[in-house]
Amino acid sequence: MTTKSKNNGTNLLTAVLCLIFVMGLAATVQAKTYRFTCQNVNAMEHPGWKVIAQMADDLKIMSEGQILIDQVGPGGLVKSPQTFETTGSGAIDMAITYGAYHGGIVPVAATSFALPGDPRDMWETLNFYYDEGGLDFLREQYAKHGVYYAGAMVWPGYAMFSRKKVESLDDIQNLKVRAAGTMATMLHRMGVSTTFIPFAEIYVAMSRGAIDATVSGSHAENYLQNLQEVGKYMVVPDFSGVQTLEVLVNKAKFDSMPKHLQVMFETAIRKSSLDFTRAFMQMEKRAETDMLNAGVEKVVLPQSTVDEIKKAADEIWDEVSEKDEFSARYIQMIRKNLKDLGY
Repeated sequence: MTTKSKNNGTNLLTAVLCLIFVMGLAATVQAKTYRFTCQNVNAMEHPGWKVIAQMADDLKIMSEGQILIDQVGPGGLVKSPQTFETTGSGAIDMAITYGAYHGGIVPVAATSFALPGDPRDMWETLNFYYDEGGLDFLREQYAKHGVYYAGAMVWPGYAMFSRKKVESLDDIQNLKVRAAGTMATMLHRMGVSTTFIPFAEIYVAMSRGAIDATVSGSHAENYLQNLQEVGKYMVVPDFSGVQTLEVLVNKAKFDSMPKHLQVMFETAIRKSSLDFTRAFMQMEKRAETDMLNAGVEKVVLPQSTVDEIKKAADEIWDEVSEKDEFSARYIQMIRKNLKDLGY
């Protein structure tokens, strides 16, 4: 064999070995697994747990095992109000939580949770988050704390459920109402007496007459608490805009994934968001039907009372705007969205 032939053979062998090495390296990179330990504020029977469990299954299949999500229940790793800062620090990878918990760190988080008097429905609010810049704006604020706001899920707002019939503002002013936060502030402005008790104690308090009514969750949530056993009147419309459940991820870990996996992750979250809203729509319908069948009466507030709620809510929006620059910008975005929608 000539020297030239030997060199050609050596070069070919070297090239093949290099190709094998590169292919092996690529396979190693492609096979990297991104595992997220996720603390969920909701219990296993809640839609907020179920849709994330389905999302985890979907992502495992779509990513061929590269994205894995392990859910942990409330308080499983840290106390629920601490999930924002621990997600930002990387102590946990991912959290399903409420903005009201970390409003002291990021005031606009509390503002975005459930604005009193916001008339938009679930679909309009979802469109605001995903298509009108609402989520992008919040992502900018959360990123400052090492948190990636991956997705928003919404369900119906705060509704009144009462032991006593209410047909006017005067009737509401004669009630003792369980409420908290900005909802309690709004009711105070309307001349309503409020008190705070833990959410889990509402049933007992209403059964004993310690409270006459509650504005603490949607009618589906009132139904899940069996309030139809101790109250008689479900009041519409809601006193607040829809409530928001946040899907948060440690930003550094999210950014470490290849772009195609990031897109896959966000697409799966958007699907979960739609599934979550649909689940609550079905729950609301079933709750209303079952409560009416149990003898509960549906009361529609007159427009004059709805106007009073809106007036008190507007004042709170202005006060919140004065206290925090980013809440002010966020509320300005909402007011523009309301105008565009014809409210």
